[in-house]
Amino acid sequence: VRTIFITGLPEDVKERELQNLLRWLPGYEASQVNYKGEKPMGFALFSSAQLAIAAKDALQEMVFDAESKSVLHIEMAKKNLFVKRGIVADSNSYDQSKRLRTGGDYSHSAYTTPPPFHPPPAPVWGPHGYLSPTPPYDPYGGYPVPPVPMPTPTPVPAPSSYVPVQNTKDNPPCNTLFIGNLGENINEEELRGLFSAQPGFKQMKILRQERHTVCFIEFEDVNSASNVHHSLQGAVIPSSGSIGMRIQYPF
Repeated sequence: VRTIFITGLPEDVKERELQNLLRWLPGYEASQVNYKGEKPMGFALFSSAQLAIAAKDALQEMVFDAESKSVLHIEMAKKNLFVKRGIVADSNSYDQSKRLRTGGDYSHSAYTTPPPFHPPPAPVWGPHGYLSPTPPYDPYGGYPVPPVPMPTPTPVPAPSSYVPVQNTKDNPPCNTLFIGNLGENINEEELRGLFSAQPGFKQMKILRQERHTVCFIEFEDVNSASNVHHSLQGAVIPSSGSIGMRIQYPF
């Protein structure tokens, strides 16, 4: 099973809000909000059971809405969602009383063989793709434009200390890192400054939870992620206190 079941959502939650929370998690494929009475329940499908479990652990007891004090509770669903012709359909993900709302009539009748699916052709670049205009495009229309001095980026100090971290349950290397052992008072700019200075950095997503904070960081390739995995394992960030970061591969 690679679907998680989400409760604790506020009554006025929108499906888009749930999608925006989940879409950055590794392996996320689709999600759906269902209602039992006035209580909303969410279902989210991931590309593998391991990534669904990782998402469950990352989202567990997260404060979804501070105003309504909505705290998420995550379980593994009993069955998977499935996507039929681009629509997230009901696959009895939790039980028969928790039917997903969809745009059509999706009953639990036996699944029939779908028509052959022909994927769209891969985009072709190069000679048949985008070509630069000829002559070269002049964005300033020939007007003299003085060079604009770029500010010198603030140097990011290296971690002052390291603490041994047990990391016995790691996964095979990939281009995304999961950062744990971050204190409640971790400074996001300090964390971003440290990782954005690493070669190959692409983007970072911080998930603040009631009891702890976690972070996902994506790099250009596996080598860049592996170098950071090795060099910053156990590094102590001042705003995080005296604990060392635990860096893992989420896949």
